[in-house]
Amino acid sequence: MEKKIRILHLEDIPFDVEMVERELKKGNIYFDKIVVDNRDDFENALDNFLPDIVLSDHSLPSFDSGGALEVLKQKAPEIPLILVTATVSEEFAVSVLQQGASDYILKSNLKRLPSAVFNALEKARMKQQRELSEKQLKSSYQQVRMLASHLQDIREEERAFMAREIHDELGQQLTALKLDISWLMLKLSEADPVIQEKIQTMETMISGSLKTVKKLATELHPALLDKLGIVEAIKWQSKEFEKRTNIKVVLDLPSEILNLPAKTAIALFRIYQESLTNIARHANATNVFGMLSVNDEELIFTIKDDGNGFDISGIEKKQSLGLLGMRERTVMIGGRYEIVSEPGSGTTVLVLIPVREIWP
Repeated sequence: MEKKIRILHLEDIPFDVEMVERELKKGNIYFDKIVVDNRDDFENALDNFLPDIVLSDHSLPSFDSGGALEVLKQKAPEIPLILVTATVSEEFAVSVLQQGASDYILKSNLKRLPSAVFNALEKARMKQQRELSEKQLKSSYQQVRMLASHLQDIREEERAFMAREIHDELGQQLTALKLDISWLMLKLSEADPVIQEKIQTMETMISGSLKTVKKLATELHPALLDKLGIVEAIKWQSKEFEKRTNIKVVLDLPSEILNLPAKTAIALFRIYQESLTNIARHANATNVFGMLSVNDEELIFTIKDDGNGFDISGIEKKQSLGLLGMRERTVMIGGRYEIVSEPGSGTTVLVLIPVREIWP
């Protein structure tokens, strides 16, 4: 080990200090060292000398290795400590290691000290690298999540814009065409029946197009969500689901208007939409139960069906994008997402959001 290391030695017997230094030099360890024998000097050395490693006798007149470990945990948990002491019991050695010591060396067997120092420093270095990597990974994950949230917000804004454009522009144009055709039908009431039939067909097609425009605009971004809130939007989506699938939806919703932030309301609505889509595609259910409530602690949103159910572990291994999307939407609004299911027992989706995340 060519690089000098800084060693803080907690010892009160000069002879033992010399013996330790001799063995370190024999092991080709180059070092700068400070020797202390009390708590105040120990803490001062940690702050100013900035050691790479601590060597500590177990028992000193006013301090011991247990106290040294406690100080290290508080001030510099990344610095390893090796206990260098007289004969101790196996139980004591295990206890010291459990408290956080990297190793223990008996003074009667100091030959093992150089390798123990090297191993402790290497483990500390690897731990620091791992913690740094975990910190960087966590930071990257948070940044990705922030980006995903930002992109989701942009997507919802674009959907709302497209819904307004389709409803206002295309809807108005089709309405104008329908009025013009109605005018033509009046003017050509005595025209050739073939012409009348053609105009009637055009009027029917435009009426159908208006319904399609309304449906597209609503699916892109339901105006109910902005005007009347999440409760009415859930009611509307449930009726549409019943019409499309013949699956009965039973709702238990707040009787009063629930004024949620736009981001929270949109997330809950999209989670409900995705849950209903999954039920229609996979559950073979006859009933769906939707429950939304708020207490002093949290908002609870439950979507339950009486369908086939499935093996959760199998789905998680496949990383279903639908389930992943619902989980991410929940996390983005500060909530917790759970899904409970077993083959033959239906499926329950649970979203829980602390009230402090909704109304800070």
